[in-house]
Amino acid sequence: MTEELEVLWGLKELDERRSTLRAALARFPAQRAELEQRVAVERARVEALKVRIADLQKRRRDREREIEAVTTEERKFQSQLPAIKKNEEYTALLREIALVKAKRSEIETEVLLMFEEEESAQRERIPIEQALEAATREAASRQALLEAEEKEDRERLEVVDSERGAQLVRLAPALHQRYERIHGSLDGRAVVPIVKGACGGCFRAQPPQVLSEAKRGDRLLACDGCGRLMVWPPGGA
Repeated sequence: MTEELEVLWGLKELDERRSTLRAALARFPAQRAELEQRVAVERARVEALKVRIADLQKRRRDREREIEAVTTEERKFQSQLPAIKKNEEYTALLREIALVKAKRSEIETEVLLMFEEEESAQRERIPIEQALEAATREAASRQALLEAEEKEDRERLEVVDSERGAQLVRLAPALHQRYERIHGSLDGRAVVPIVKGACGGCFRAQPPQVLSEAKRGDRLLACDGCGRLMVWPPGGA
């Protein structure tokens, strides 16, 4: 194998490592988003419960103010009783007082039910807030691990990029440009091995003459199908 082919074979292996590392780095944003989504779901549950409790409290306070208003009205009617002289007026006022009392009793029952619902919601709040805290801790821990993994992969990629750059400058300018052009247009695979008599990129069968020349490893060969540069792998194919 010529030095030129050895360089190309080395670039093939570097590009495969580079592709693997880039794929690994590409997964981190989605994993971070998933962690953030889990926390967001738990936070939304907490916020929804807070809104529900606040609404219950507001409705209860509104009804309690109605009780005060009805109680004030009842006292007013009660204060008028001694001044009533006619039986029919007295009976009518007693009827009004009874209606006010019934109304107050109805509202008080509603308030008691609201208290029960509010207490139930408050009991729900503890486990929901605990779930948020757990999700937040887990996300923070996992985020730290992701950052460490991402940093390590980026450092590895920088090493590979450096090695790749050092190999590329060993190629003749024309071949360098050709390699980068193929690399950019064919999924980052500019050099492929010949596998079972076929191009390792598009799997097109190669003529016997090409296979023979590839085995000798004395010149550069390209696949007529996909245009990738083909190398007979060290150790055979």
